[in-house]
Amino acid sequence: NPSTTASTLFTDAAWKAQDRTAGCGWIIHNPQERETTHGTSIELCVASPLMAEALAVWEALLQARSLHLSNICLKSDNQVLVKALTSKQHPVEIYGINLDIENLYSSFSYICMTLNSAADALAKSVLYGLNV
Repeated sequence: NPSTTASTLFTDAAWKAQDRTAGCGWIIHNPQERETTHGTSIELCVASPLMAEALAVWEALLQARSLHLSNICLKSDNQVLVKALTSKQHPVEIYGINLDIENLYSSFSYICMTLNSAADALAKSVLYGLNV
């Protein structure tokens, strides 16, 4: 069963409208290696909170690929993004990044997407810890 050996990617983002800056956070739990890694990024010129969430997923998938993970379960607390990725009906504002995400996760042998917000504090800390 792929779901029992899948690595779990928790992603979240925080967005500041005044300067269009996003903080992205992700946590990757690999049950086979019994390892948990995390990462953060600051993204500039981000148009919306939805775009910030999509960028967090993109960054997490890039790290998962760099760790040679093949089975992943993506967890995001953004229902609009999860619906767009699972239905392949992309809102105009994130059309390009969603295609990039689809192309990237098609390289994984298994992916599930569910709702979760485990990376929320990580995203907010990287965003609000800045002196922007």
